[in-house]
Amino acid sequence: MKICLIGNNLTSLILAYILSKKNFHTQIYSIKSKKTNYRTRTLGITNHNLNYLNIYFKNIYKKTEPINEIKILIQNKKINEEVLFKKNSSVLFNMIKYDKLISFIRSKIKRNKFISFKYIKKNSNLKYLINEKKFKLVINCEVSNFFTKKFLKNIISKNYHNRAFTTIIEHTKVKNNRATQIFTEYGPIAYLPLSDRFTSVVFSFEIRKKEEISNSEIIKLIKKFNPFYKILSYKKIESFNLNLRLAKKYYYNNILFFGDSIHSIHPLVGQGFNMTIRDIIKLDEILDKKIELGLSIDKNIYKEFEKKSKSYNSMFSFGVDFIHEFFKFNKNFIPKNISKKIFTFINKNQKLKELSINIANKGNLNY
Repeated sequence: MKICLIGNNLTSLILAYILSKKNFHTQIYSIKSKKTNYRTRTLGITNHNLNYLNIYFKNIYKKTEPINEIKILIQNKKINEEVLFKKNSSVLFNMIKYDKLISFIRSKIKRNKFISFKYIKKNSNLKYLINEKKFKLVINCEVSNFFTKKFLKNIISKNYHNRAFTTIIEHTKVKNNRATQIFTEYGPIAYLPLSDRFTSVVFSFEIRKKEEISNSEIIKLIKKFNPFYKILSYKKIESFNLNLRLAKKYYYNNILFFGDSIHSIHPLVGQGFNMTIRDIIKLDEILDKKIELGLSIDKNIYKEFEKKSKSYNSMFSFGVDFIHEFFKFNKNFIPKNISKKIFTFINKNQKLKELSINIANKGNLNY
């Protein structure tokens, strides 16, 4: 059985390897272009999702940095409050550099007889894959290409007028198992441990006009809100625009849209890549069920995948949007005494904290 995956990226590589373990032949289509470097991009992976990946990618957890606590601080002109999330000494989630993870995945794929690559010169060359008979499934893992521009029209989108700035700071050696998220008057900034000497920083800066902010200004703000690190150096600062993007329809004809092509969210709760892993889990479950029952695998599974994934993806997308808007609204409009009562209630309510941790971990309300 042959499957086509569009896009030579982290999602397609993980999916290709999982499909190869079912003896499915996959061909990955992509435009051969200059290699993209994500030197400061990092990913947070929940325990539930890391355990799933470890089934196929043995010892992947050894590549990650476990996080045991999450500290949320609200620091602006009106309020200075904090909430601490922890569950005994349990790991809450796991951090890894993007380039480290993709290198690890590529090392597993190397010389895999079930996986091949086909490079094309331009996006429009993909159009012949519509109604292509030699592939049972065609899965698009790219955010922007011929298919998404032409066929993915029914989309909920929102411009946050935010730009995320990312870097990695080197600092003196510390016990580094607490992630810190600070909601500032400029936007949320996260300090995410990678080791006892390195920490990822993601600063979502609110930009309303066509204004530019320099790297030196970003560094000043990183220093200003620095929770406790003695910073020695900064890696190159990279940046990207932030938008909410949610597809209402997950497939067109014989093409299934997948991963970031169907959902893109604000990074403030670290759920973007985790949503994609949950998509992979659901598709994996559907395929295993078909194989177990001896049923044919074809484009009819797309509707089943959409049914299983759409509600969860919508819940997370709108949930993250609500959190973003709440802190933005709180900064400008909610009276200080009401804000204080809200955060005091959250801080004292351990059940609510555990529920939040569980939803973030598994993507549902089941313990």
